[in-house]
Amino acid sequence: MAASRSALILLVEDDVRSARVLARMLVEDGFQVELVRDGAAAIARLSAPPLPGLLCTDLQLPHAGGVAVARYGRSLDPDLPVILTTGYPEQATGIEKEMHPPPVVLTKPFDYRVLRREIQALLGLPVGRFSFVP
Repeated sequence: MAASRSALILLVEDDVRSARVLARMLVEDGFQVELVRDGAAAIARLSAPPLPGLLCTDLQLPHAGGVAVARYGRSLDPDLPVILTTGYPEQATGIEKEMHPPPVVLTKPFDYRVLRREIQALLGLPVGRFSFVP
């Protein structure tokens, strides 16, 4: 990606504890993070400006699943970077083929460093820009 996108990340995670830890780590790395805990809230947030630079969503969510959230986000911005996280990788089979550009799929539990590198790449940021050292 040639140009950098907004560093605003919409994080959609229904596990409150995991969401808070992940949001804190991302903020410490210099990202702006908005946290919502279900698919309906994510769709509502995507409907209001500004559109985030990246969507990071759990696959299984109350009220609307992560794929529905990602498709809605992509209807607003066809190039919206999407990271899908899941504890059930078999449910993510084929998603990469359905969406273009394909979302990144990370299986829980994932290494935060891997997530951070994926975010940096998707946002067009140089790797190593942040001071966080795991």
